[in-house]
Amino acid sequence: MTLSIRRASREDAPTLAVIELLTAPEFATFLLEDLFEDTSVGASLSTIYRRGGTDSHEWSWVANRDGDDVGAIGAYPVTLVQPSSDTGEAAERLAYFDGIREKMRADAFHISRLGVLEPFRRMGIARQLINTACESAGAHGETRVTLFVWEDNTDAVALYNALGFEQIDSVFIPAHPRMLRHGRSLLMSRPL
Repeated sequence: MTLSIRRASREDAPTLAVIELLTAPEFATFLLEDLFEDTSVGASLSTIYRRGGTDSHEWSWVANRDGDDVGAIGAYPVTLVQPSSDTGEAAERLAYFDGIREKMRADAFHISRLGVLEPFRRMGIARQLINTACESAGAHGETRVTLFVWEDNTDAVALYNALGFEQIDSVFIPAHPRMLRHGRSLLMSRPL
Protein backbone atom coordinates (compact mmCIF):
# COMPACT_ATOMS: atom_id res chain seq x y z
CA MET A 1 0.00 0.00 0.00
CA THR A 2 1.34 3.39 -1.01
CA LEU A 3 -0.31 6.22 0.92
CA SER A 4 0.31 9.86 0.20
CA ILE A 5 -1.30 12.95 1.65
CA ARG A 6 -1.30 16.18 -0.29
CA ARG A 7 -2.70 19.64 0.04
CA ALA A 8 -5.99 19.84 -1.84
CA SER A 9 -6.32 21.96 -4.95
CA ARG A 10 -9.32 23.60 -6.58
CA GLU A 11 -9.63 20.53 -8.81
CA ASP A 12 -10.17 18.37 -5.69
CA ALA A 13 -13.44 20.12 -4.84
CA PRO A 14 -15.66 17.28 -6.16
CA THR A 15 -13.54 14.71 -4.31
CA LEU A 16 -13.84 16.65 -1.05
CA ALA A 17 -17.61 16.82 -1.51
CA VAL A 18 -17.95 13.09 -2.23
CA ILE A 19 -15.83 12.09 0.77
CA GLU A 20 -17.84 14.36 3.08
CA LEU A 21 -21.17 13.06 1.80
CA LEU A 22 -20.07 9.43 2.12
CA THR A 23 -18.53 9.75 5.58
CA ALA A 24 -20.33 12.54 7.49
CA PRO A 25 -23.28 13.99 5.55
CA GLU A 26 -25.17 15.43 8.54
CA PHE A 27 -24.17 19.07 8.41
CA ALA A 28 -23.86 19.51 4.65
CA THR A 29 -27.21 17.86 4.03
CA PHE A 30 -28.92 19.97 6.67
CA LEU A 31 -27.38 23.21 5.41
CA LEU A 32 -27.59 22.67 1.65
CA GLU A 33 -30.38 20.23 0.73
CA ASP A 34 -33.02 22.00 -1.39
CA LEU A 35 -31.42 25.38 -0.65
CA PHE A 36 -30.70 26.07 -4.33
CA GLU A 37 -33.22 24.99 -6.93
CA ASP A 38 -31.98 22.21 -9.23
CA THR A 39 -28.65 21.95 -7.38
CA SER A 40 -27.70 18.84 -5.42
CA VAL A 41 -25.97 18.92 -2.04
CA GLY A 42 -22.85 17.50 -3.72
CA ALA A 43 -22.81 20.20 -6.38
CA SER A 44 -23.28 22.91 -3.74
CA LEU A 45 -20.48 21.46 -1.60
CA SER A 46 -18.21 21.24 -4.61
CA THR A 47 -18.83 24.93 -5.34
CA ILE A 48 -18.01 25.83 -1.73
CA TYR A 49 -14.79 23.82 -1.78
CA ARG A 50 -13.76 25.36 -5.10
CA ARG A 51 -13.86 28.91 -3.77
CA GLY A 52 -11.30 30.39 -1.38
CA GLY A 53 -11.46 30.72 2.38
CA THR A 54 -11.33 28.54 5.46
CA ASP A 55 -14.09 26.15 4.37
CA SER A 56 -12.55 25.37 1.00
CA HIS A 57 -9.79 23.43 -0.73
CA GLU A 58 -7.29 25.97 0.59
CA TRP A 59 -7.48 24.44 4.09
CA SER A 60 -7.99 20.81 3.04
CA TRP A 61 -5.81 17.75 2.50
CA VAL A 62 -6.50 14.55 0.56
CA ALA A 63 -5.26 11.03 1.31
CA ASN A 64 -4.48 8.93 -1.76
CA ARG A 65 -3.86 5.20 -1.62
CA ASP A 66 -2.48 3.51 -4.72
CA GLY A 67 -3.98 6.16 -7.01
CA ASP A 68 -7.40 6.43 -5.33
CA ASP A 69 -8.51 9.32 -3.12
CA VAL A 70 -9.69 7.60 0.07
CA GLY A 71 -9.92 10.33 2.71
CA ALA A 72 -9.82 14.03 3.39
CA ILE A 73 -9.54 16.53 6.21
CA GLY A 74 -10.34 20.21 6.54
CA ALA A 75 -8.77 22.34 9.28
CA TYR A 76 -8.08 26.03 9.71
CA PRO A 77 -7.13 28.74 12.21
CA VAL A 78 -10.33 29.93 13.89
CA THR A 79 -9.04 33.52 13.74
CA LEU A 80 -9.41 33.41 9.94
CA VAL A 81 -13.15 32.62 10.03
CA GLN A 82 -15.21 35.46 8.62
CA PRO A 83 -18.78 36.18 9.75
CA SER A 84 -21.37 34.71 7.44
CA SER A 85 -23.05 37.05 4.98
CA ASP A 86 -25.85 34.56 4.30
CA THR A 87 -29.42 35.76 4.70
CA GLY A 88 -32.88 34.24 4.54
CA GLU A 89 -33.15 30.45 4.60
CA ALA A 90 -29.36 29.96 4.58
CA ALA A 91 -28.98 32.16 7.68
CA GLU A 92 -31.77 30.29 9.47
CA ARG A 93 -30.06 26.98 8.76
CA LEU A 94 -26.71 28.27 9.99
CA ALA A 95 -28.32 29.58 13.17
CA TYR A 96 -29.23 25.99 14.09
CA PHE A 97 -25.50 25.46 14.79
CA ASP A 98 -24.96 28.60 16.88
CA GLY A 99 -24.14 26.40 19.88
CA ILE A 100 -21.14 24.98 18.01
CA ARG A 101 -19.91 28.37 16.85
CA GLU A 102 -20.18 29.75 20.40
CA LYS A 103 -17.85 27.00 21.67
CA MET A 104 -15.13 27.65 19.07
CA ARG A 105 -11.87 28.88 20.60
CA ALA A 106 -10.05 31.85 19.06
CA ASP A 107 -6.67 30.29 19.87
CA ALA A 108 -7.48 27.06 18.00
CA PHE A 109 -6.56 25.38 14.77
CA HIS A 110 -9.90 23.65 14.22
CA ILE A 111 -10.45 20.36 12.40
CA SER A 112 -13.84 20.94 10.81
CA ARG A 113 -14.18 17.70 8.87
CA LEU A 114 -12.44 14.37 8.59
CA GLY A 115 -13.48 11.37 6.56
CA VAL A 116 -11.99 8.11 5.40
CA LEU A 117 -13.98 5.91 3.05
CA GLU A 118 -15.30 2.71 4.65
CA PRO A 119 -13.02 0.10 3.01
CA PHE A 120 -9.93 2.08 4.06
CA ARG A 121 -10.67 2.64 7.74
CA ARG A 122 -8.50 1.25 10.54
CA MET A 123 -5.37 1.58 8.40
CA GLY A 124 -3.96 4.68 10.09
CA ILE A 125 -5.16 7.05 7.36
CA ALA A 126 -7.20 9.29 9.68
CA ARG A 127 -4.24 9.54 12.04
CA GLN A 128 -1.95 10.59 9.17
CA LEU A 129 -4.49 13.12 7.89
CA ILE A 130 -4.74 14.68 11.36
CA ASN A 131 -0.97 14.82 11.76
CA THR A 132 -0.52 16.34 8.30
CA ALA A 133 -3.15 19.03 8.84
CA CYS A 134 -1.74 19.86 12.28
CA GLU A 135 1.66 20.56 10.74
CA SER A 136 0.06 23.76 9.39
CA ALA A 137 -1.09 24.86 12.85
CA GLY A 138 0.47 27.67 14.83
CA ALA A 139 1.18 30.19 12.09
CA HIS A 140 -1.72 32.42 13.17
CA GLY A 141 -1.15 32.28 16.93
CA GLU A 142 -2.97 29.04 17.65
CA THR A 143 -2.03 27.23 20.86
CA ARG A 144 -4.30 24.20 20.47
CA VAL A 145 -6.00 21.94 17.95
CA THR A 146 -9.74 21.38 18.40
CA LEU A 147 -12.50 19.31 16.83
CA PHE A 148 -16.07 18.24 17.46
CA VAL A 149 -17.08 14.58 17.46
CA TRP A 150 -20.42 12.90 18.13
CA GLU A 151 -20.35 11.48 21.66
CA ASP A 152 -21.59 8.07 20.46
CA ASN A 153 -18.83 7.76 17.83
CA THR A 154 -16.70 5.72 20.22
CA ASP A 155 -14.14 4.66 17.59
CA ALA A 156 -13.40 8.29 16.68
CA VAL A 157 -13.32 9.38 20.34
CA ALA A 158 -10.81 6.58 21.06
CA LEU A 159 -8.62 7.68 18.12
CA TYR A 160 -8.66 11.31 19.25
CA ASN A 161 -7.83 10.28 22.84
CA ALA A 162 -4.90 8.21 21.52
CA LEU A 163 -3.67 11.31 19.66
CA GLY A 164 -3.71 13.38 22.87
CA PHE A 165 -7.11 15.07 22.55
CA GLU A 166 -9.22 15.58 25.66
CA GLN A 167 -12.83 16.66 25.99
CA ILE A 168 -13.06 20.28 27.12
CA ASP A 169 -16.71 21.03 26.41
CA SER A 170 -19.80 19.74 24.63
CA VAL A 171 -22.87 20.98 22.85
CA PHE A 172 -26.24 19.33 22.35
CA ILE A 173 -27.52 19.32 18.78
CA PRO A 174 -31.34 19.10 19.04
CA ALA A 175 -33.49 16.92 16.84
CA HIS A 176 -34.79 18.57 13.70
CA PRO A 177 -36.86 17.01 10.89
CA ARG A 178 -34.12 17.80 8.35
CA MET A 179 -31.16 16.79 10.52
CA LEU A 180 -29.85 13.28 9.89
CA ARG A 181 -28.38 13.11 13.41
CA HIS A 182 -28.78 14.74 16.76
CA GLY A 183 -27.31 14.41 20.22
CA ARG A 184 -24.25 15.48 22.12
CA SER A 185 -21.16 16.59 20.24
CA LEU A 186 -17.93 16.74 22.21
CA LEU A 187 -15.41 19.55 21.79
CA MET A 188 -11.98 17.96 22.08
CA SER A 189 -8.66 19.76 22.29
CA ARG A 190 -4.94 19.08 22.43
CA PRO A 191 -2.14 21.58 22.88
CA LEU A 192 0.19 22.32 19.99
